[in-house]
Amino acid sequence: MDKEVIAFQRVVWLLVCVGGIFGAYIYQGYLQETLSTKRFGPDGQRFQHLPFLSFLQNVVCLVWSYIMTKLWSTKSSGTAPLWEFWSPGITNTIGPALGLQALKYISYPAQVLAKSSKMIPE
Repeated sequence: MDKEVIAFQRVVWLLVCVGGIFGAYIYQGYLQETLSTKRFGPDGQRFQHLPFLSFLQNVVCLVWSYIMTKLWSTKSSGTAPLWEFWSPGITNTIGPALGLQALKYISYPAQVLAKSSKMIPE
């Protein structure tokens, strides 16, 4: 195959992957907004356990990343020890749930807007 064709295929594959990530985040935001604003049941109550649901999602991601690290890393790859990842992993798991608890009265689009306007550290 020609190098230009291979390069084009890689660019297309990259765009598909980026589109999939953005699509997944947008869909997750839509579902989260629906859960936090829609009223359920005969009493018309809102879903009360959104922070726990976020915490559970992040625990699953933490376990999944551990499994993937064990499957794909080799001893000779020169990576950092696994215990170095636990502190950021745990704080990354707890943080979103606590953030949802603190911001439960603000809509998801407003949360995304506030998060996207944070200053970038130098």
